Amino acid sequence: MDLENIQEMIADLESMGRPDSERKSQVSPQKIAELSADYLVASSPRIAPPLSLRESVIQRISAEPARVRTDASGHVVEINPAFSGLCGFSFPEIQGRKPGSLLQGPDTEAECVEIIRSAVRDGKSCETEMWNYHKDGSRYRVRIQIDPLVDGDGKLTGFQATETKLS
Repeated sequence: MDLENIQEMIADLESMGRPDSERKSQVSPQKIAELSADYLVASSPRIAPPLSLRESVIQRISAEPARVRTDASGHVVEINPAFSGLCGFSFPEIQGRKPGSLLQGPDTEAECVEIIRSAVRDGKSCETEMWNYHKDGSRYRVRIQIDPLVDGDGKLTGFQATETKLS
């Protein structure tokens, strides 16, 4: 990845939270997936981008809440770069899978999993704290807020989970 691509990635990340009229570019789910991959490349010790740019990329991604969207059956359709930064999975690795199949492990509390399953089954919001697992197998404590997504007719179209790392 060259310096120009890293600077473009930073500009796109900076514009993500702005209203459409103020964005430097429209950031599609595909672009977000590409940015996640770029982040992983930018943090690679083999490529060694300038330290200030690497730190800037990491700060931008860290400031964004980790989010994952699913379809109505709970399969991943979109993630943001912060989600990749939190758990280590890229979009191609998690696309079409249920988040719990990759993120839950031996210390994940069964009662928290049941809270999530019940909310998804009933199309309702929920919030819980639980142990999740990073791609490298290390665990981390996370607060998860899950909200249903509905269309104009009130039909359930999916869910959005926002995750906050606690420890």
